[in-house]
Amino acid sequence: MKPVDELRDRLAEVRRRAEAGTARSLVLADARAVMPEIPRDADAGHLERAARRLVRRAAQDDFAREGITRIPVPRGTTRAALREADVAGDARFHAVVEDVLSGIDIGPSPLEADDAVALRDSRTSADAYGLSPEAASDLASYLLGLAFTLREDEHDLDAYLARHEAQIRQDVREALVRTVRVPLELKVARDRHNRIESGLRPEPDDVRPTGAAGGAVRSGASGWGGGGGGRAGGAADGADGSGGRGRLSAQARAAMDRAQAEAGKAALGVLRSGAGRAFERYGRGAESRGADSRGAESRGAESRGAESRGAEWPDDPAPDSTKGGEHAPPAPQSPPSS
Repeated sequence: MKPVDELRDRLAEVRRRAEAGTARSLVLADARAVMPEIPRDADAGHLERAARRLVRRAAQDDFAREGITRIPVPRGTTRAALREADVAGDARFHAVVEDVLSGIDIGPSPLEADDAVALRDSRTSADAYGLSPEAASDLASYLLGLAFTLREDEHDLDAYLARHEAQIRQDVREALVRTVRVPLELKVARDRHNRIESGLRPEPDDVRPTGAAGGAVRSGASGWGGGGGGRAGGAADGADGSGGRGRLSAQARAAMDRAQAEAGKAALGVLRSGAGRAFERYGRGAESRGADSRGAESRGAESRGAESRGAEWPDDPAPDSTKGGEHAPPAPQSPPSS
């Protein structure tokens, strides 16, 4: 192979790698706009697990929203009381699980990045409990579609989504069964329901619980921490403005991710060059005006210093008349002759 052909092949490979890196950065920026807790250097596995957590959390929120009122919850939440009640084997609990699963539909997503963010923040997608299973499944479909583009070994989108939908449904079943068998999780779900229905904040003001039925973030942080929840605590977000701050921080992080991509770097380069030309054109006049103002200030300071020194020092003595000073008294005149 000729050296020129070898160099051409190397340049083509570098170009392909740069294009692949740019596309990957844009995909991750879109995913982080929906779920900011996704790492900046995430791979397809991170996006798949984030989609599963999102739907699982929405199912637990829906159980706290209305499922807790449809099952025979024992008064005591000890392990012995839950074992005797056997809530997981009750037909009413199975009906609750099937109702939650009916809202989960994973398929090819038509959403764009801004559509997904708008769906997440919509008032019809979440309430004080969190995201609805329908909205969570739509966002999970969007994230799985992004993950599919990062999977070089996947070629059939329908089979890929069907496999993950089966896994998500199994995760939801196991999470709901665990909720009625683990005392702490059932207590958290019941406490959340009682607090929200009574008009109080979804969680206490200090630290939100880190269990499966609680948000794994401190109060005042975005409700998306710890895998889902959407605008969980909508009433609380309206009370202290934390929801707005969380959305602004998410938008700022997404903008930073886009700026770090190749297209963003090129745009920033154009902005910098334009700013440099503007400074060359207009900045010198500003510098001269600044120099004039600084000179005037220095002259004013010198004059004020001279006045202060004149006030402190004694007056100079009157000049001697013998030296022909300016203030010498006039010579006496002779009387007029008669």
